[in-house]
Amino acid sequence: MYKVINRIKNKTNTVALRAYCAIHNQRGDFYISDAVKIIIAVVLGALLLAALTLIFNDTVIPKITSAIEKLFK
Repeated sequence: MYKVINRIKNKTNTVALRAYCAIHNQRGDFYISDAVKIIIAVVLGALLLAALTLIFNDTVIPKITSAIEKLFK
């Protein structure tokens, strides 16, 4: 009976130690922060591109088109 209890105690300690090490492991922390930075950069780039497209389509291109049409009339 002593061997069975000792074996269970050893297994429990091993599982607890593995769980502790897995929780306190910070090896992947660098990759997660880099991924968040990349996602933020992509979103900000898409917003900037959309804003520039709206500005050019609504204001700049019509003015250029009307100026060019006035030259050839």
